Amino acid sequence: MVFQFGELLPELSPVENVAIAALLAGQPRRTAYENAKTLLYDLGVPVTGTPTGLLSGGERQRTAVARALITEPVLLLADEPTGALDRQARESVAELLFTLPRVRDCALLVVTHDEEVARRADRRFDLRGGDLAETRA
Repeated sequence: MVFQFGELLPELSPVENVAIAALLAGQPRRTAYENAKTLLYDLGVPVTGTPTGLLSGGERQRTAVARALITEPVLLLADEPTGALDRQARESVAELLFTLPRVRDCALLVVTHDEEVARRADRRFDLRGGDLAETRA
């Protein structure tokens, strides 16, 4: 799950924030940290000891995406993943999210109010008066 504000532990490094999810899922420590570093590198997040709270909004959100991916989910849920980002970071994170189904072989479900982000989806649904209806392009 990727949340709007990342829900990361700001005092931990990005590697620690990502590895903790793998450790909780039962991965061995060395494997968890190696996989965390690889994912962060692939997503363009600095793999340093810098606390996550000092990273840019886009870097924090990409760290949250890495944390969600480390356990190799078949479904990635993203709740307003770009809502707290500036335009440039929003584009970067949206591009990343919408390439994941192809690259990581997982499904993606994004909830957003952002029309530009929503237009990237293969299928789109709107909530109208409590009813979910598919939106035709």
